[in-house]
Amino acid sequence: MQKQSVLKAMKSPGWLVAVSFALWLAAHSFFAFLFISFVVFSWIKRSIKSALKEENVEDAKAPAHAAVVQATADDNATHIKRQYAKSAVVVPLKTGTDG
Repeated sequence: MQKQSVLKAMKSPGWLVAVSFALWLAAHSFFAFLFISFVVFSWIKRSIKSALKEENVEDAKAPAHAAVVQATADDNATHIKRQYAKSAVVVPLKTGTDG
């Protein structure tokens, strides 16, 4: 979404000027800010909805056995146990009262 906006701005300087002017106007006018916020919110909502729809279509086309193969591959993987060395930063305080 942002990559598309950048590519569009590089291809058309007029589009970049229009967006810059809209943002400048939104910075100076509360009603323009509300309108631009509404437009941006609806644009983001629409793009998320279309991305989810495309993802669902791709999931429907994917074969069912691919998920089973992935699950068995994860089960066969060896799990690495993290071992933390004793930190040199954490040392007991020597107050002189311990004896």
